Amino acid sequence: MLYKIPLFFALTSIIVTPIHAAEEDLHKTVEDLRSQVEMLTTRLLQLENKLNNKETPSKQVDLKPQLDNKKVAVGDTKGSIKIPGTDTSLAIGGYVKLDAIYNSQSVGGNAGSNIGDQILQPGSIPVNNDDKNEDQITFHARQSRFWLKSFTPTDWGDLNTYLEMDFFAFQSPGNERISNSYSPRLRHAFGSLGSFLAGQTWTTFMNVKALPELNDFGGPVGRIFARQPQIRWTQQLNADSDLMFSIESPETTLTNNLGNRETPDDDQYPDMITRLNIYRPWGTVSLAAMLRNIQSNAQINSDAFGGAASLAGRIKTFERDDLRFMLNYGNVLGRYTSSNLFNDGAITPEGKIKLFDQYGGFIAYRHWWHDSWRSTFAYGLSYADNVDFVPSTVSQWAQSAQFNLLWSPLIQTTFGLEYTYASRALENDNSGHIHRVQFSSVFNF
Repeated sequence: MLYKIPLFFALTSIIVTPIHAAEEDLHKTVEDLRSQVEMLTTRLLQLENKLNNKETPSKQVDLKPQLDNKKVAVGDTKGSIKIPGTDTSLAIGGYVKLDAIYNSQSVGGNAGSNIGDQILQPGSIPVNNDDKNEDQITFHARQSRFWLKSFTPTDWGDLNTYLEMDFFAFQSPGNERISNSYSPRLRHAFGSLGSFLAGQTWTTFMNVKALPELNDFGGPVGRIFARQPQIRWTQQLNADSDLMFSIESPETTLTNNLGNRETPDDDQYPDMITRLNIYRPWGTVSLAAMLRNIQSNAQINSDAFGGAASLAGRIKTFERDDLRFMLNYGNVLGRYTSSNLFNDGAITPEGKIKLFDQYGGFIAYRHWWHDSWRSTFAYGLSYADNVDFVPSTVSQWAQSAQFNLLWSPLIQTTFGLEYTYASRALENDNSGHIHRVQFSSVFNF
């Protein structure tokens, strides 16, 4: 039996040795193929970098980080996504809005240029109501809006940008005959780094949180409403208050001795504004002050400094209800209130500027009938103590009252029906009014 043992090992060696050799050859072949695949992949990435005008990598590319960077990640703020390879979060949004409006009287004008029929503009409310301006119905989607914003954390504070557009470009009224086309217009374009902001956005003199929820884009009368380029600093005072300082783009509007508006564009000083904001569990309140220089070199070099103040807020009442208000007073309110119903000042026949007192504001109450049903009632007034030398055909006051019923079956959708009564009076006591019924539908994205 002993002679069979060597024979067994000999036979085993004859069988196993070729198998082992074949296995080594197969493993070597697999390694060669893997190396070739990696080389081909690297070459493809190099060619792709050349096509994208990028620097060709000098060493083999690590494939795993490349693949990971292509994954879309959730951004640092709600509703945003991370831009691959950066610390920046990007968000887009907006809404599509249709307005169907019935006016008891039309303000007149060609299709698209009669902006007073599409939004409430106090200065276009007809006076001496007669049959010349008959009732009218209009449809438009010009308030539809698109915005884009970014957020980036830095050692200097958050770096944020915001860009927003809609289609209320007055310079391109479009037409209602075929396409109903309207050009987009810039609403907001600004950036901020920590407490510093620069760009175009709401004036610091305006508290956006106090604006009531209405279908009408232009109401109520008496509100502060302006967007303009500015430089702003916001200083945090404590956990529930801050103080804003800004210098903003100036623009003078004057009433001449014929009662017409002049915009001399001779401004030499920015509008200077400060606002204190207080935030409490019961709501928010702000107090703003403004200093302006009203200037004209049309006839002679004349200017005047004036000021204005605004108290505004939103106060919580019962359950989800809230009360909103805005009270304004000054002698340079002018273009900042009621869609420039009154001018910033008046110019004498000799070319001198005279300022005059103006005041106004609104109060609005929002009541929730149900989780998805709510209503807002708003009343606004604006009044000017005009100087004696202007014609009696200039506006003295305007007022508005609005009531709506809004329904949001989804968070992204709101349907609303709104009634508006608005009136205007001149210095000569001539007056007029309009009734408006407006249906609106909003689809957010």
